[in-house]
Amino acid sequence: MKEIINTLKNSDNEGTRSPYWLILDPRQNMDCDIHYLANMITGPFFSRKDAQNYLDTTRYNFSKRAKVYCHSGHQSEKYNNLCDKLKL
Repeated sequence: MKEIINTLKNSDNEGTRSPYWLILDPRQNMDCDIHYLANMITGPFFSRKDAQNYLDTTRYNFSKRAKVYCHSGHQSEKYNNLCDKLKL
């Protein structure tokens, strides 16, 4: 938990309230099967640096279209409270 808190304190929130980062690996999705969709998402990560490092070191697991994406956890009350206490 301390490692996550330290990472969050030192991460750039990229102008997003309660940020977290995902690796999104889009593939053609003609059928909205929830299992197939879930396989396109890796994370959460608590900094862009951690997410990008994971993507770079395990690139063989992802397509060339995979990208790191910053998303807001502002709809999660507990995560929002944590980020507010950390002044993110």
